Amino acid sequence: MSLMRSNPRVLGDLVLWSDLIDVSELTGEVERRFTRAPDLPGCVICRGDTIIGVLSRKRLFAALSKPFSRDLFVRRPVESLLDIDVIDTRPLRLSIDTEISAAVDQALSRNTAMHFEPVLVEGGHGPQLIEVDVMLRTQSGILKQAIRSKDELIGQVQRTAQELRSTLESLEKTRDRLLQSEERLEAEVARRTLELATTNAELIQKQNQIDEELTAARSLQQSILPDAFPDHEGYSGKAFMRAARMIGGDFYDVFPLEKDRVGVMVADVSGKGVPAALFMVLARTVLQELALRGHSPGECVRLANEQLIARNPLWLFVTVIYGILDVRTGVFTFCNAGHIMPYVLRANGAVEVVSERASPLVGLIEQARFSDLRIVLEPGDGLMMVTDGVGECFSRDGEAFGEQRLLDLIATAGNGPLETLLDDLVTALDRFSDGIAASDDVTALVLKYRGLADASSRFDQGSLPGYAAVGSQLRVVR
Repeated sequence: MSLMRSNPRVLGDLVLWSDLIDVSELTGEVERRFTRAPDLPGCVICRGDTIIGVLSRKRLFAALSKPFSRDLFVRRPVESLLDIDVIDTRPLRLSIDTEISAAVDQALSRNTAMHFEPVLVEGGHGPQLIEVDVMLRTQSGILKQAIRSKDELIGQVQRTAQELRSTLESLEKTRDRLLQSEERLEAEVARRTLELATTNAELIQKQNQIDEELTAARSLQQSILPDAFPDHEGYSGKAFMRAARMIGGDFYDVFPLEKDRVGVMVADVSGKGVPAALFMVLARTVLQELALRGHSPGECVRLANEQLIARNPLWLFVTVIYGILDVRTGVFTFCNAGHIMPYVLRANGAVEVVSERASPLVGLIEQARFSDLRIVLEPGDGLMMVTDGVGECFSRDGEAFGEQRLLDLIATAGNGPLETLLDDLVTALDRFSDGIAASDDVTALVLKYRGLADASSRFDQGSLPGYAAVGSQLRVVR
């Protein structure tokens, strides 16, 4: 194992593990090696000088925990594990000079199941392994160090300013005595002033650098959110996300599915700033990847909950609504995991909301159950989803914007284009807060259902499974 260097920049600066195992070594001996070295993430499997693949601690222990697997494999050579796909024969290979940020991007671009499998690092003293968690923690640490540097510089300026004030007070008390050394006094003041100016210049330079890095991070975060809804005759919509800080933890997503269906997602990660933004990227990636596999909303959120719990060292969580609109029928099937229920904007001006309780939030409770709810939309109806940053926008008097003001805004919009509702909401929030910094990220999404031109393609509502139950789930709120 190599030690981590200070100020790491490339993979060679991090903790790397060198543990080579020949394919002829017994599986039981490899298991004991992992037991003796609890921090060892994996081993490089070789046949002579040829690398066969990577065997991770997690995959080996998972395989041996299955019924009869231990008795079947512990006395057999490691090569036998190739038959059950325990050894990663196509590991991610990176050079020891690869920058940490680039390595993290490549590691997380792999199949979801492989995101946190060890990465093979080459170019040093033989093949070595590194954990993805180590790279993520290091990248987060670099950002935290930049913030700490800013605080230290501010403290240095404050101390220097205090020293200057103390000097001036002392000069006033001994003014009569120092009249004979006026030239020396002026030189001292000039020196102190120059010192303060130099320190201020350094602080401004550091602050500009931090602002540039956070601006770049904000641009990258905004770039992963869709600019517009997919073009479809049966629906239209609009969404926006505004972070309370430079970067935030809210996100939304809209993506087409097969057979005239569209997936819609709005989510809110706990916390703010860099940790929430990093967890937001992970949560969005996991949820979208599972959604595109064709799972129902409830099953998609359940699987995402399992994966995020396994990758959540900071115990963050996320509230999310993920739903699928069937454009042929108008049925919106969704799972609400601890989030604000969507508002149903009927074409006649009524506003309804689902009265059933939401499922648990995502990322904290193992084996939680997530259920599907359904809403039937008629052509001209719409949906609005928001995060709690809308209701928790505060005025200068400390009053919250609240749900009632949101409902009043929706009623004022009437039957106008839903897309303009978001513009009105942003204007209303800015006017209400009157320049007060937001306490939470703000995200909102509206979707208007138009239906298909061929009316015969729409199912009879009475024939929809569970349609009667849908009616009992809604209550009029406006």
